[in-house]
Formats: sequence, C-alpha cells, structure tokens
Amino acid sequence: MANDLVIRAARAEDADAIVNMARALALAVDDPPPLLDAKSLLAAAIGPDRWGDCLVAEAESRPVGYVLVCRIFEAHTAQRRLWIADLFVNPEARAAGVGQRLMQAVAARAVAQGCDAICWDLWRENRAGEAFYRRLRAEEITDLAPYRLTGEALRALAAA
Repeated sequence: MANDLVIRAARAEDADAIVNMARALALAVDDPPPLLDAKSLLAAAIGPDRWGDCLVAEAESRPVGYVLVCRIFEAHTAQRRLWIADLFVNPEARAAGVGQRLMQAVAARAVAQGCDAICWDLWRENRAGEAFYRRLRAEEITDLAPYRLTGEALRALAAA
C-alpha cells in the first residue's frame, strides 16, 4: 500500500467516504454519530468558504484515511499553528504508513505556512494513537487543561 499511497486535497467526490470515516472515528472514540452529510462536509471542509482543509490518503484509487486541519493564530505569542481536528485511517489500512504520511503532509503544510507547531487532542483511552504519536516524537502538553463550552452553557453565554 505504501508504494501507491497518494496524499492529496480532498475533492467533492471524496465526501461520502470521508463522512463514513468520520462516523467510524466518532464510534471509535465513543462520541455520538456526527450530524454530518456530504453536503455539509463539502461546505465545511472542501468548499470555498471552508473552516479547515481536508487531506485524503488514497490507495488503489479510493480514500483510506483523512486528516482535517484548521489554522490558529495566537496574538500573545505571534505564533501560527495548525490544529488537527480529525485524523482517521481505515482499520484495513493501518500499520501501512498511512497515518504517518498524513502527518507528514500536515507537518509540511505547517512549515510552509510558518507555523511553530501542530496541535491536537487525543482521547485518553486511545493507546494505539498515543503510541503512534510518541513514535512521531510528539509531546504531551501537561501545562494546559482542555476546556469546552457547549450546549445550554454556550447558548446562555451567547445570549447574555
């Protein structure tokens, strides 16, 4: 698989495959199934007004993995970063270098855009993911605590 693997920008015709992988990712990390369809994926991750960029790993002319990245800029540090929102490789394509190639593509993009880092969240129970990232020499950020504002709390703050 590694010989014919291509990492490229996602295209409209990839939308159904990416939606299926996003659903598999949600299931794997115990999240509810995403309220995502091909049309909303096209608008959010592939279209001209997208929130992030989606790259696809293609083998044998079909998507076998994807990564979705978003740009971040922190004024107080003047640093640019890329945030990995999703990284997923189909189970049958794992251990063949697909995840590493997707991460290499993100790293190359980060360097080209003058970023100082790539960041992401890792579900604490994902031991295989943790081992994968450690092989890449990624470091766990221990001095930051992730926070989230969702649901009613988000709506209440917005309405205040």
